[in-house]
Amino acid sequence: MMKNLISHNRNKIISYNIIIIEVFMKEKLYRFMMGRYGNDTLNYVLLGTYIVLSFFKGFFFKIIGIILFGIALYRCFSRDIWKRRSENEKFLQSTKPIRQQIKAMTNNFKDKQRKYFVCPSCHQVVRVPRHRGKIEITCPSCRKHFTRKS
Repeated sequence: MMKNLISHNRNKIISYNIIIIEVFMKEKLYRFMMGRYGNDTLNYVLLGTYIVLSFFKGFFFKIIGIILFGIALYRCFSRDIWKRRSENEKFLQSTKPIRQQIKAMTNNFKDKQRKYFVCPSCHQVVRVPRHRGKIEITCPSCRKHFTRKS
């Protein structure tokens, strides 16, 4: 009986020590990352591209993947927050038409009552009712008119 009690207490102490170590390490990581940039959309794209390239065989793909992984790590741990933020903003602006088109396609798939279009001039997603035939759509953002079949 006494042996089981000692063993149970020892296991409790070990689990408490592990929890204390985890909390301590998490706090050290928080302290290390304080003042650093962290992750953003561009980093996620770089890391995703690295993962995709790691499945390809060939020296060239491996080198490009390692370079992309290094750039993502550098951006994540960088202290120059404003420069990383401007890089991410440029990336988001350059990929906006593609992202808006994907957003409209996913919305069209989900919503059966309305149809979604992307404005050709400002790339704003515009929602119109379905089954109205050929209609002229006015973009609420830039006021440009374009015709589409709903």
